[in-house]
Amino acid sequence: MIHLNGISPLASHKTSEASIAARTEQTFSDSFQSQLSAALTATLQKFGIDPDKVALSIAPIQSGPTSQPAPRSISVTSRQSVTPPPPSAPAEGTLASQDPILNFDDAYWAKQPEAVRALRNMDDSAQRSVLAAQLGAAGYKIDVPIMIWGWDPAKVTSLRQGLGYSWVPSAFQNPVSAAPGIDDHAQQPYDPNNPPSGAIAV
Repeated sequence: MIHLNGISPLASHKTSEASIAARTEQTFSDSFQSQLSAALTATLQKFGIDPDKVALSIAPIQSGPTSQPAPRSISVTSRQSVTPPPPSAPAEGTLASQDPILNFDDAYWAKQPEAVRALRNMDDSAQRSVLAAQLGAAGYKIDVPIMIWGWDPAKVTSLRQGLGYSWVPSAFQNPVSAAPGIDDHAQQPYDPNNPPSGAIAV
C-alpha cells in the first residue's frame, strides 16, 4: 500500500468523505434550526405573544448513530409572567354591537313603561296574557302581537311599515276595518294621518 507523508490515500479519502458529510449535516441542521425558529416566532406573533419575551430553545435529542439527522426537542419558556387581559365588551363596529334587530328590540322595550317591560321576559304565555289584559284595562297601550303573542318588535314594525301602516290599534280597541290603500266603500278606509286616541304609532 502506498502512503503519502505517512497517510494512506484511502484514509484521507474516508476522512474527506466524513468531513463533507459532517459539513452537509451541519448545514442542514443550521438551516432547519433557523427555519424552525422563524416559524415558531411567526406562530407566537399570531397569538399575540411577543417573541422577545419568550426564550426559544432548540436542541438535538441525544440518540444513537443513525443515517437521519437527529430530531430536535423544542422548549418554550416565558421570561416573565403574562396575565391575559379580561374579556371586554364588543367594540364599536363589531357584528355583536351592530345587530340591527337586537338593537331595535332593545330600544323598543326601553321606550315602554316599566310595568309593560315586565311582559318581555315572561315565558308563560298564559301569565303574560293575564298581565297584559290587566295593564290594558289600567290604561297602558298593549301591542297584542308583540306584547302578548311574543313576536319580534323589529320584524312586526318592518312588516307594518311595508304594508303602509302608520299606527295600529292597541288591545281593547276596534281592529282596522280596511288595510291601508284598500278603498272599499262598505268599510271605513284606513286614515294614516288621524290615528284614534290610544293607538300605537308604528
